[in-house]
Amino acid sequence: MVLLRSMLDRFNIVAKRDFEMELEFPLISTSPSMKKRAAASTSKSRSRSTAAKEKTEGGDSFFASSNPSRKPYDFDLPSFAAAASRDGSPDLFSRQRMTPTPSSEMHTAAEATIADLKASVASGIESLKRHLDVSHSQIVNEFDASSTRLSKRFKIQTKACVQLTEEAEKDYKKVADRMSEHAEIIKASYSELISQAHPTSSRVCKVSIPELMQSMEKAIDVLRCRYKVPTTPV
Repeated sequence: MVLLRSMLDRFNIVAKRDFEMELEFPLISTSPSMKKRAAASTSKSRSRSTAAKEKTEGGDSFFASSNPSRKPYDFDLPSFAAAASRDGSPDLFSRQRMTPTPSSEMHTAAEATIADLKASVASGIESLKRHLDVSHSQIVNEFDASSTRLSKRFKIQTKACVQLTEEAEKDYKKVADRMSEHAEIIKASYSELISQAHPTSSRVCKVSIPELMQSMEKAIDVLRCRYKVPTTPV
């Protein structure tokens, strides 16, 4: 099939080239010699196109079998070899016929690559699982260690707070006792002061003030007598 397609492509290219030359030469050439050349080229192109058709028909005859007992897809390999020898490339068909198809090799390679891919994916998943397990265990250990540290710190802080509250209560009791003592002392001193001031004030009010008034009156009388001031106003 590859040989037949290459032959058909080759003949189609040649026919197309001759047809283009046939179209171009009548417009350019005006001399009878050029016209003769154009006619010869057209005849050559026609003969080549007919030969290509015959070869294509012959190629189709490769697939058609003259023997009715043969199967419809039973190809005539000797006819392919003869066509290749006529074309001048006998080694091409034999080389193509002897080269094995790499379908089995590709199949095994694909299976090998799929197996390798599955193995690599499985190994990657296992490594990921191990990594996750290790990281999980590390996280759990770190969490436990941090929780124990926090619990210890909390206990230490609570003990310190309890000690501080006890000391504060003791200091408050001491201060309260001192304040009560000072208040009692102040009360006692105030009562003593009041007890001492009361008789003195009563004595002053009863004795000292009348005596002072009498002495003042005597002094006023002495001054009146000295300056001859009448006792009653004029």
